[in-house]
Order: sequence, then C-alpha cells, then structure tokens
Amino acid sequence: MKVRTGPLTWQFDPLMDDQELDSRQSTGAVYWEGAERVSREGVEMGRAYLELTGYADAQRAGQH
Repeated sequence: MKVRTGPLTWQFDPLMDDQELDSRQSTGAVYWEGAERVSREGVEMGRAYLELTGYADAQRAGQH
C-alpha cells in the first residue's frame, strides 16, 4: 500500500502473510491488521502497525 503525505510517498509492506481476518460469522467484520515495513524511495524508514476496516464491503459494492 502507498500513502502520500504532501510531496512524500510512503510504501507499506506487510512483514507476514495472511494478516486478514474474516470474522463475518461472529462480528460481521472483515479487517486486516498487522506489522508493516515502512519505506520511502526504496529505503526502509521504520516499522508500523496498520489496521484497515470497511474495505471489504466497499470492494464488493462496485462489482456487478
């Protein structure tokens, strides 16, 4: 995933695969959370923890 803040573009890459959780059977939510490597222009700048929610329904809504 890329995030732009003003003139800077940050690259976020997961440190581990399969960090998406599908809990539609219990809470009704699909979300992604996990450790990330943060880089800019190919240089690692640090680490982060990222959580994304609400994206699963948004993707399906545009599909016919």
